Parts: sequence; structure tokens; C-alpha cells
Amino acid sequence: MGVVFGISAVVLNGFLEDLVGRGRGSYTIRSYRLGLIDFDRWLVERELTLASVMRRDIEDYIDGFAHGYCSSGRPPHAQRDELIELRSGRRRRPPGRAARTVNHRLSVLGSFFDFLSDHDVNGRPWHGGVSPVPRASEAGPRHGRPGGGDAPVRRRAELRRREPRKLPRDVDPAVVGRLIDAAGSWRDRSLLLLLSRTGARIGDWSAEHGRHGVLGMTLADFDRRTSTIMVRLKGARDEHRVPVTEQFWVAFDRYLAEERGDPATEAAWVGSRRGRGRPLSYAAFEAGLRHLAGKVGVKVSAHMFRHTVATGLVEHAGVALAQEVLGHRHVATTIDSYAHVDRAALVDAIAGFEQRTEANRTTGAAPQGRYVFAYDAGTLAELDAIAHPHPVEEHR
Repeated sequence: MGVVFGISAVVLNGFLEDLVGRGRGSYTIRSYRLGLIDFDRWLVERELTLASVMRRDIEDYIDGFAHGYCSSGRPPHAQRDELIELRSGRRRRPPGRAARTVNHRLSVLGSFFDFLSDHDVNGRPWHGGVSPVPRASEAGPRHGRPGGGDAPVRRRAELRRREPRKLPRDVDPAVVGRLIDAAGSWRDRSLLLLLSRTGARIGDWSAEHGRHGVLGMTLADFDRRTSTIMVRLKGARDEHRVPVTEQFWVAFDRYLAEERGDPATEAAWVGSRRGRGRPLSYAAFEAGLRHLAGKVGVKVSAHMFRHTVATGLVEHAGVALAQEVLGHRHVATTIDSYAHVDRAALVDAIAGFEQRTEANRTTGAAPQGRYVFAYDAGTLAELDAIAHPHPVEEHR
């Protein structure tokens, strides 16, 4: 029996089945499968067996992946030679990947090798139960041996890239109105009203990933009596009820009466033209949204509507209500994503500082004496004591 390089189908399928048994969603399983397929190609290119993978191999793979190399049956130098700018003729390195993408791939490898370490492969413990992907909390020297000399051995936390914090992008209300007015069908107008008023995820109706979000709704999910809709959340597929306004019902009734017809599917939203009578897919909706945004002259995505609703709810109604409307399982998710985006408070703080500074400049004296901000009496006393300490008498 010859040497098997890379990851065997039995091992890969065993890991994916373990993910299913632990309740991981279809999107997670798909991303893990694709990541391990790429790692498998990398191993085959270098004629490495799974049992021979060491920590240094993990570091080399992650470094190459971060720089943009993709395992495709060719060594990295061949990929680099083929990246040539057409105008200048200069060779350039492949564009690097985002920090979040790199960290996700590292998590995939960590989970996979943890699985191998906890299970017997081919009837024996794999690598003695030790994963080549170091844990973030793993202690020990940073070098190959105490005292240095060898190349540094980085822990998993050291392999992770720093992810820049980005503020959620939202859509100006005037732009939302223009998009709704320019929508070419009552179906698209209804969908835009739902996304921009409820903050629900667009979701999908997919044979692989099931149905969830707005596109995963059936006609039974619309409750006119309570003026609410029911959407299934991503992942656990919990049912989540969201209120809607009268403006939506008007557009939705026109869609049902004039456009939907009587298709064989129970999906609430059906395609038109080539997809007529079939459930509207995420890809079809996203293509239509890009076309509509191009006509209006803006750049938007479906998820930006959710960010718009979330930011407005946090600023005007609080985190608890925003969590309920958005369907976050944990309030920490809402706080981490949106609670820091209190633009009104930031503007008020800057305006207040500007007013105090202007008053100080025009009158020549800061409010409440020598200090710019309106401190309370106790704080002012402590500041005065610090600024003007009493002299200490010398002992004679």
C-alpha cells in the first residue's frame, strides 16, 4: 500500500460528520470543508502525509495563505510568476487576505487537528494526542529550546492576525427612499421595505442550507392580525417574530395580487423571468439589488439595511430593544457590534467641548474658574489641591 499524501476522504468525512453531530450549521460545515480541501492540496503539493504535519508546517501554510497564495496544484513561485501587470509588465505578489479570513482558516485547522488528537486514526492515537496547531493558552518558551538559538515557535494566538475594527456601514434614509421608489416590481419594493424597516437578514431558500431570513419565509409566516412576520434565524433556525408597518402591507398586497401568481412552491418570494415560479434565491436578489443600486447611483448590500436599523435602535431605543428586534441570542453580540456607534452622543460631546472652548476664548476665562469642563465641587477641590499643593515645612 503506497503512502497517502494529504487528507484522506475517510478522515475528512469523519470530521465533517462530527461537526454535524455537534449541531454546526450548513454554512459552517461548508466553509470548513473548503478550507480543509485547500489545506489538503497544499499537503499534496509538498508530498506531506497528515501524520507528518508539524507546527512549522502550519506556520508555513498560514503565512502563505495570508499572502494570498491558493493551493491549485502549482508551487507558490509559479503562482507568483504568473501575476503580471498588463500595462507595466511587472511581476507582483498576490494580494494578501483579510485578517478575519486568515484567522478563520487557523480556526479550521485548530478544530480539525483537535478532532484528530481526540480520536483514533487507523486504529491508533494520532500524533500521540498532540495537535500541531498550538492552543492560544499554551504556555512554554517562545523558541525551540530554552535559551534560544532556534527559530521562534509561535503559539496560535501569535499566528492570529489583528483584525481592524470597522464601524458597521449603514444606508442614508434618503437613499433608502430612492431605492424603494426606483424598484421595478412590488416584490422588490416589499423586500426593501422589510429589510429597511425590520433589520431582518435577507437569508436564503436553498437546498443545501435550508431556508432562513426574509427569503426563507412562506405565506404562513405573515400575520396580519398582529401585524408581524416570522423569520427563521441563521444557524439554530429559531423562529423570530418581527413587527411590520402598514406601508409594507400595501406593497405586499399588490405583489400577491399582481405578480406572485399561484406557483407550486410554498415560498413567499418567487423569481421572475428565468426563475419564474421558483423560490427567489439570494444570488438572484443580490444581482437585482446591484442593478437597482446602479440605476440610483449608490453602492449598497442587503446587510447594510440591517446595520442601519440596528444603529438607529441602539441610539434611540437602547441595546435591549435592539437585541430583541435583531434576534441576537446574546446581548454581548449587540453591544460588541453596535453599542459603540452612538453618533448622537459623540456629536453632542464634541459640540459641548467646542462651546466651552469658544466661551473661554471670547471671555478670557474658562467656565467655573480655570477649568474647561463643568466638574462637580468635589472634583474641583481635588484638582486645585493637585495644581497648588501646600508647601511642606522643613523639620528643624
